[in-house]
Amino acid sequence: MQGNQKINTNLLDRIFRDPETRHGLKIFESSELGKLELTEDDGKVYVKCAVTGKKRLAKPEEIIRQLTVYKLTADLHYPLSRIDIEVPIKMGSAYASKKADVVVYKEDTKLTLQIIIEVKKPLRKDGLEQLHSYMNATGVYYGGWINGNDAVYQLRIEPNLFEELQRLPAVNEDLDDVKTPIKKNQLKPIHNLKEEVQYLENTVLANAGVSAFEEIFKLIFAKLYDEFNKADDEPMEFRTTTATPQEQYKRLNGLFKKASGEWSDIFSGADNIELTPEALIAVASAFQTKKFFDADLDVMDAAFEYMINPEQKGDKGQYFTPRPVVKMCVKMLNPKPEERVLDPACGPGGFLIHSLHWVFERYLKLRFQNNLAKRKFDYANSRLFGIDFDPRLSRVAKAMMLIAGDGRSNVYRVNSLDPREWKNRTDGLVGAVQDGRFDIVMTNPPFAGNISQPEILGCYDLAYKGDHTKHKRVNKLTRDVLFIERCLRFLKPGGRMAIVLPQGNLNNTNAEYIRTWVMDKARILAVVGLHVNTFKPFTGTKTSVLFLQKWAENEEPDQDYPIFLAVNEKPVKDNSGSYVFKKNPDGSYVTDAQGKRIIDHDLDDITEGFIEFAQEQGFDFWRT
Repeated sequence: MQGNQKINTNLLDRIFRDPETRHGLKIFESSELGKLELTEDDGKVYVKCAVTGKKRLAKPEEIIRQLTVYKLTADLHYPLSRIDIEVPIKMGSAYASKKADVVVYKEDTKLTLQIIIEVKKPLRKDGLEQLHSYMNATGVYYGGWINGNDAVYQLRIEPNLFEELQRLPAVNEDLDDVKTPIKKNQLKPIHNLKEEVQYLENTVLANAGVSAFEEIFKLIFAKLYDEFNKADDEPMEFRTTTATPQEQYKRLNGLFKKASGEWSDIFSGADNIELTPEALIAVASAFQTKKFFDADLDVMDAAFEYMINPEQKGDKGQYFTPRPVVKMCVKMLNPKPEERVLDPACGPGGFLIHSLHWVFERYLKLRFQNNLAKRKFDYANSRLFGIDFDPRLSRVAKAMMLIAGDGRSNVYRVNSLDPREWKNRTDGLVGAVQDGRFDIVMTNPPFAGNISQPEILGCYDLAYKGDHTKHKRVNKLTRDVLFIERCLRFLKPGGRMAIVLPQGNLNNTNAEYIRTWVMDKARILAVVGLHVNTFKPFTGTKTSVLFLQKWAENEEPDQDYPIFLAVNEKPVKDNSGSYVFKKNPDGSYVTDAQGKRIIDHDLDDITEGFIEFAQEQGFDFWRT
């Protein structure tokens, strides 16, 4: 068998090497791949069909079909006599234009369909739409979509409403056998939550009359609570059962209520899940087998970015910061375990999360051997702070911090620029976030819109063009300019910051007073010009990241010193706003140890260049 596996591996590499092939083999074991009977004839690869016994051209979808048939017989014990391929599906008075890839019958006579499986469609949305049309037309209750990298198993609850199952029933099993309790240690990693959410929005939630973001977020919130309170071998409460939809709604909404009571700063006790019981089951079933705690934060972030309305973010100038930019800022400023970090426009918490990851990986894991989870928790709870005025974004930031290591108690919903909102607080904000308290500030503040309220402008030097005695106050000023001053006030003497700004603030003639004021308050460490695609598809505004270090107490501002300058020439995104990934010489994607595609950019090179510059200059935060 080892020889056959080696031959199969070589041939499969040829079959799946096309970088545009969206099918894969991740869900199959190497021993299963060895069961394929592959042969080569006249330069073409063929696979023996387990159902018909005939050779078939070994295209990627055919390989997945044969592996699926093997799983049906080996794992679920269906006899080959009850399995068929390429079966015509009657839809009304005619037949569907495409045949079903794999079907399982209830009996050897092949009269009654029990399971329909689609393997040809590589995209979840397309594949499930076709599968659902077949299930509705035939009245079949069980179905599956498999593309080799992912598998989704479906139960038809009613026409056009489907629930996701943990697995398909084995021979002689019923729904009670399939819907067994799920233990925490059986939960699976999330690979593409964004695609899952897109599917739910386009199907279950399309005509539900509710906010897709709010209802999905409530269920993620309840799921996090359930995972947080379960031991590894305990069954999960967040799952679907064979109880009535109304009984299941009561149980799952009760779980959400418990989560709201435990984390009352995210949802109130008056909130309820607004989905119908049937829609709730469909959405909850899609999440029940997934593990959200300690999930891949990039995967979570991509889903949250998709869910939050792009037009609303754009109107306020709020744009999710691409993670390579976030990682660059964090690494360049090198936060330490004892240092406090603040993002006063934190959005979904990217700078905070990656600061937590940086400190944990670079310092805590190397320094300590025991109680690492508690040390991570203590660092997040005592050193990381975030502020955002958008209620949805502050909720997301709190949830992301929960997933990353629980620093949610330090995320506050408030306008960082408006001192009126800081009065009479009862949430601990005023005691926790004060001027001159932070070692590091990192932020990507909103750009759009002007601040014109006298009560706000009157609190800022830059509203007087830096000098109260020589200039009267301006009538309006953009948010990003006020954020520069606000961030510097938050810093301790000697503290450092990174702020994403429209490039005009750094080179326009009419912004000279801003640059003069900044250089009087801080040393410019670096300026990194970002590619114009960085914040697409939301905006094509040219931006730069400004890195500063506040002058120490009694330190005379210097006007003559070297500054690290760099330009991001290799964009993290293309013109449409999609991420650009590295490719091998043969056109296949470069992946990391977890199999994730690696974004192609030059920000890592810029970061390494700055670190070398910082050490040459003797910057205290990069002294070796």
